[in-house]
Amino acid sequence: MESYYCVNSMYFEPKYRSGRIIATKIFLMLAILDDTYDNFATYEEAHALTEAIERMDVRALQELPDRMRNVYSVILNLYDEIEKETGKIGPTFGVQYAKAEFEQKRNHVASAVECCMKEYRVSEKEAVEFLWKEISNAWKDIVEEYCQKPTLLPSTDLTDRLLNLTRLINIFYDDGDCLINSHLLKDHLTSLFIDPVPL
Repeated sequence: MESYYCVNSMYFEPKYRSGRIIATKIFLMLAILDDTYDNFATYEEAHALTEAIERMDVRALQELPDRMRNVYSVILNLYDEIEKETGKIGPTFGVQYAKAEFEQKRNHVASAVECCMKEYRVSEKEAVEFLWKEISNAWKDIVEEYCQKPTLLPSTDLTDRLLNLTRLINIFYDDGDCLINSHLLKDHLTSLFIDPVPL
């Protein structure tokens, strides 16, 4: 439900029906991957799955442990499904680029907290506080630029999506992690799907 809520918060207009379907499937796949890595895969299985995903090659399926084959098959099928669905709308350049991107080796990317700790030589707690302050200031800038000075940043499909994504992130992480603690989303889900504000 959280995945569907996320997507509807960003792409609620009827013309984005196909995009909502695809994005919901991607969110669900990410949730499955997150759970697989966190709760179900051994270190060796997780390592093998990561290598297969980085190669994004159907031949890697045979090299995976049995339990990881199902997860990897779902990923491969999702890419094919996205390519078919977007092919109905227009060219599918993005899927090819995404597949190619997976083939390149990637190293660990430091989190924002890790970067902040290293750059400013502060504790994790101080880094988190600093980042929350930065987020708050960025949100104020967005509101000022987008809402109070609409001529500086005209409304487009892209800017609307980015603003909606920013709103969504604010909802998901303002009072805790709603992906982990889905009960925190109850009121938002109710207001969007069960008891919406009449237009």
